[in-house]
Amino acid sequence: MEWLKAILEKAEFKDGVLNVASVMELVNAEFPKHAVPKKEFNDKVAELKTANDTITDLKKANGDNEELQNKIATYETEIRKLKAVTENTRREYTLKEKLASAGVVDADYLIYKQGGIEKFAFDKEGNPIGVDDIVKPLKESMPHLFKADKPTGYNPARGGNPDVGNPWAKENFNLTKQGELFKTDPARARELAAAAGVKL
Repeated sequence: MEWLKAILEKAEFKDGVLNVASVMELVNAEFPKHAVPKKEFNDKVAELKTANDTITDLKKANGDNEELQNKIATYETEIRKLKAVTENTRREYTLKEKLASAGVVDADYLIYKQGGIEKFAFDKEGNPIGVDDIVKPLKESMPHLFKADKPTGYNPARGGNPDVGNPWAKENFNLTKQGELFKTDPARARELAAAAGVKL
């Protein structure tokens, strides 16, 4: 968190009092440029530690200034909020990755339908647990949210030509096949469309 450390090191003091408002204004302006929770989560944790260490140093240097201590306490609250947001973002990305590995094609919608990320359980490290138990019944009740199974191939009972692939996929796009499939097997049509990123 070099950017935050630099801001704190350049912080203005007037009569021995830290100008917290100006520091927070700089933090709010700089944070969006540096916040990349998924790839740099560990860096953000290190940055938060650095910020906390800096606050500890300021406390030691100005332990007798009550007004400064109150302002530092406010700043610590902001740091805790930032830490919570970062942790929630990391959990969300981890959950989406787990859902994707379970075949979910629209993780955001599935999370929404379950009532939000708060409805999922996580271990101490922030990894989602019990996802398979949630996903299993949804594969039957909401199959359009999952990757379609491999094409079944030629079906003599339905007649016609062998199944040549997903008619919604770019490489096999075919409006006629889409219409036929939607008419004869709407559930399968929705599955294939979802697998190709199309919502019916």
